Amino acid sequence: MSRFRASHRTEIVYAGEARESVNHVRLLPSESQLQTVVDAEVQVWPETAVHEFRDSFGNRVSWFHVPEGHRRLVIEATATVDLRPSVRESAGEIGTAAMSDLEDPAYRDEFAEFLHDSAHVRSNGPIASFADELVLPEDGVREWLTELEAQISTEIVYTTGATGVETPIERVVQIRRGVCQDMAHLFIAIARRRGIATRYVSGWLHLSDRFAPAESHAWVQANIPGVGWLQFDPTHPEPRLNHYIRVACGRDYADAAPVQGSYL
Repeated sequence: MSRFRASHRTEIVYAGEARESVNHVRLLPSESQLQTVVDAEVQVWPETAVHEFRDSFGNRVSWFHVPEGHRRLVIEATATVDLRPSVRESAGEIGTAAMSDLEDPAYRDEFAEFLHDSAHVRSNGPIASFADELVLPEDGVREWLTELEAQISTEIVYTTGATGVETPIERVVQIRRGVCQDMAHLFIAIARRRGIATRYVSGWLHLSDRFAPAESHAWVQANIPGVGWLQFDPTHPEPRLNHYIRVACGRDYADAAPVQGSYL
């Protein structure tokens, strides 16, 4: 088990004065099979009370109201998290499932919300054409997903500034460039098209071979029938995923956005 101390700071400077604002933020990690949260908190400036609830995906949502005029908003989240090794590190510990298991009505009913298109994920013509170009093995669900992870990493060149939060994945497959959010959405679209329940994950990533601080990141979890949720990262495809702190998950970015607010 490894212990990580993470800090995430968001600073918003308005063009003019906001008379008041209400914000929902997903910046606090939750307990899971892969991580234990030792401590976590959100602080806000201008200072105000921060409340918390769980959304329908189990994410911790902090919300607050700044009732006074302000030109700048700072949100800082800090957390200490113990991470356990991901099961993908040891192939002997992972089962798989036949592709035919994806047709089980019980599986399709239980994970229905992660099997269909959503706000940022569509399996329309351009995505279907891109998916048809890929050569993916049909001998098992885990094997299919692992190869999808590798091929998206090869086909989409990681390029900062090439896309934005609202860039559709149809544009991503056209220019063959994007960032982690784009690759995660593309992976989800193709996996759902094949009938695999897949969800978007946001959090923090620490790469041990870099001296730079940890960074915000997006990856995916796919549910293999009879096995459960496994993590895949088309931006950094590898079986060793014990340096990822999961903060939020959902159907796509819209369900796991770090900061959502209204300003007057």
